[in-house]
Amino acid sequence: MLFRLIIISCILIGCSSTNNSDNVIYNKLSNIEIEANDTYISDLIKKRVQNNLIIYNNKQILKKKFKLILNIKEDIEGSLLSNSIRKIEISTNFRIINNENSQVVYKGSFARNSLVPPIDSLFSRDQSERNAKKRLGVSIANDIVVRLIEWAQSS
Repeated sequence: MLFRLIIISCILIGCSSTNNSDNVIYNKLSNIEIEANDTYISDLIKKRVQNNLIIYNNKQILKKKFKLILNIKEDIEGSLLSNSIRKIEISTNFRIINNENSQVVYKGSFARNSLVPPIDSLFSRDQSERNAKKRLGVSIANDIVVRLIEWAQSS
């Protein structure tokens, strides 16, 4: 029984200790402020990214070192009057700027799209498009968080 407690405590101590490189990554991710367009999808993406990065926040930091600028564009292909498949595409351009010297330290762009089936009711079509945009926004926010973590690890 004592042997099991020693093994479990060694595992817990080994897993709970963080190395210095993890602290550097956490500090970078806690030093990011986010700026986005003033649209529903942009606000959704911004809030999702902020909520995902909140676990890295350092309460002692007053001034953020980096600024993430998101440029979100929505495009819906297809006629509003015809009853056909519509393609919704949300493209994202982002860049991280160092606030100290206004230098771009990381940038990227990508797009996600979704198809909305033909729906007769205008209300149902609008609701379906809104749900598709929300799903795309969540997907984009998750992808941005992954790219931010990769950036923090690589630099």
